[in-house]
Amino acid sequence: MKRLVSLLLSCLLLSSCGTIVTPAKTPPEHLVSEAPPAQVLPAPGEMPELLPDSQEAGGENASEPSLEEGGGTPVETLPEPQRVVDPTRPMVALTFDDGPHAVYTDQILDILEEHGAVATFFEVARNLPKAPEAVRRAADMGCEIGSHSYRHANLGKMDQAAQQADQAAADALFQEVLGTTPALLRPPYGSMNKTLKTTSGRSIVTWSIDTEDWRSKDAEKVVAGVENAGNLDGQVILLHSIYESTVAATEVLVPWLLEQGYQLVTVSELIQLRFGDEVEPNRTYNYDYFRFQVPPLPAETAPAAA
Repeated sequence: MKRLVSLLLSCLLLSSCGTIVTPAKTPPEHLVSEAPPAQVLPAPGEMPELLPDSQEAGGENASEPSLEEGGGTPVETLPEPQRVVDPTRPMVALTFDDGPHAVYTDQILDILEEHGAVATFFEVARNLPKAPEAVRRAADMGCEIGSHSYRHANLGKMDQAAQQADQAAADALFQEVLGTTPALLRPPYGSMNKTLKTTSGRSIVTWSIDTEDWRSKDAEKVVAGVENAGNLDGQVILLHSIYESTVAATEVLVPWLLEQGYQLVTVSELIQLRFGDEVEPNRTYNYDYFRFQVPPLPAETAPAAA
């Protein structure tokens, strides 16, 4: 009986002490592996958009470059600065006849573009197929394209029918290359008659400074002729785009004119902005017009006397 009571007391003592936990054995080192870092899920509403495999950074068909390829935030393209003409400052119009030339026209355009300048090109229509891209480039740059007849014929010795036939043939080629026809006409040799003046439907433009570059084919003589011509404000300078020597002269004259304070403009800009006049059809703008009808400038902007 005493032994039975003793056994009962031992059972009660064990139940009151709770569960006895045996410490786990440490596993061998070769069975221990480093757990991968925990991944943090984005908050609701911030789940990233999943892209197809082909559009992952550097993917073969990626629609946008990766940062390594120059991607990232796109750079805003600034508009090209607009050319501004100040009507209170001196102006000169450079004009180039007889082109376009397959080489020299583009070289002249390179010079003009480098200095932010423009000119007027009086093109012989049958030459247009030789350098159509150069003519389009000139127009895109803001240069003015005028007609110098279809084949450089003497329009002043033609009757009305012949003049109109020449002009129609020229217009067809200008339309083909530029999609438009010129509003300005410079008759070859400056030759015109009353019929041409009153029936051409164009503004007839000659010049006031003749460099005679066609005669000398000498860049230094051409430059000297312009530099020694006195006050050039309001003047139209005659050059030809078919001579290498004229390209060389242009390379000197353009920066020189700008340094003297002249703005290089088209003929139409010169008439409208410097003379305050209109460019009208069946009207002639000649030597007397450019040389003797230039309005005075404000005293503070007038060029110094040569």
